[in-house]
Amino acid sequence: MRPGWQDRVQLDHYRDVLGWEPFPPAPRDFGDKRPSAPRGVSTLAYAPEEQFEVWRAHHGPLMDVGLPPGTTPAHGFVAEFMTCGLGGLSLAYGHADAHSFGHALGQAGGGGRRTPIGCWRLMLLTVGEIWIESPDGQVQIRPGDLFLLSLDEPFRGRAAHHGGLSLTLPRDLFVAAAANFDSASGTVLTGPLSALLVDYLRSLEARLIGMSPEELVLAGRATAEMLAACVGPSRDRQAQARSAITSILFDRARSHIQAHFGDPELTPERVAQDLRVSRSNLYRVFEQAGGVSHYIQQCRLFAAHAALTHESGRRIQDIAYSCGFKLASDFTRAFRREFGFSPREARAAWRKTAEPALIPASSPAE
Repeated sequence: MRPGWQDRVQLDHYRDVLGWEPFPPAPRDFGDKRPSAPRGVSTLAYAPEEQFEVWRAHHGPLMDVGLPPGTTPAHGFVAEFMTCGLGGLSLAYGHADAHSFGHALGQAGGGGRRTPIGCWRLMLLTVGEIWIESPDGQVQIRPGDLFLLSLDEPFRGRAAHHGGLSLTLPRDLFVAAAANFDSASGTVLTGPLSALLVDYLRSLEARLIGMSPEELVLAGRATAEMLAACVGPSRDRQAQARSAITSILFDRARSHIQAHFGDPELTPERVAQDLRVSRSNLYRVFEQAGGVSHYIQQCRLFAAHAALTHESGRRIQDIAYSCGFKLASDFTRAFRREFGFSPREARAAWRKTAEPALIPASSPAE
């Protein structure tokens, strides 16, 4: 195994929370629509000389796979993935060693007939490179690319040591959009909508742990609807998908900021990193809110205002620090710009209005 390779695709955050199993040598059942919780599978459970044969057997119905020139099964073959069933869609996230792959139309290994799979594969590459040749031409897939491929059309290719996220998309879930998917097959999906979809898929992968079976099915349906709208040519459908993806990203980011605004190191760059989304898309969804920095500042200021008027025993500078301001002077200037008066004036005004309620009323006998 190559040192540090797992870390490059960030699988470590699954290692302590998932049950890890030997990589299944049996092919996947594409007709199984049941949701399944995330689990880890790895070829490292096998002896090095057996690892590639397990990988080959697992992919038998999909494609023929081979090792790079000069490599033999004795060298071992490392493949580790988190897999999850979304009620029809199948998601995998992980990494695999270099190999070649492909199939001729209708042909399986050994010259037999290949049963149609009826699926597309959507791949979001994180590290490494993949080269694929199909009837529509040759494509080089680089980190950050979102690539769609029909598993029922002829193709061949090779992959360097690579990792990322992939979705297996059954054709029967996309009947209305099948022609659009076929047209887009063999291409890297581009454009602002695809960039938003990339951020959505990254956030989906990061939130699968702990989902109930019902939530996994709902996540699968939402993902299928977004994919159909993104790939389809209809402007109305694309606008609907853009709105849905933007709303999900905005809600996630807003919740994250509201939970962490007290951290003085919370910045737009930090939010993008924590949510595993691109800065450009994060900025785009906060345009109508005045920007990410503005929203973080507002969360801090409104929290400070509430504390000033309800926690009279706390020092103003302590409130400023607890709300994420590094300097009390910066807090005072920002507070005055936002509300038109200083923190001290806000507290004084609150005390003036609160004092009558704090003084006991005289009894009728007095």
